[in-house]
Amino acid sequence: MKLKDLGPLMARRRAGGLSYGYDRFRVDPAVAPLQWPDDVLEQFLYDFGDDDHFVTDYGSIDL
Repeated sequence: MKLKDLGPLMARRRAGGLSYGYDRFRVDPAVAPLQWPDDVLEQFLYDFGDDDHFVTDYGSIDL
């Protein structure tokens, strides 16, 4: 899975607004299989996963 493949998840997060917080994000079926530590998941994907510049730079990395 690549970072750019998480576009649908990021769209759900944006659409959910405040109701789609980190607790809901980390158990989403799109990221739960990664089994990353919470701090890495939050800082790398939750905080920056939908930033256009970040996705342009890192979208092709294998998660």
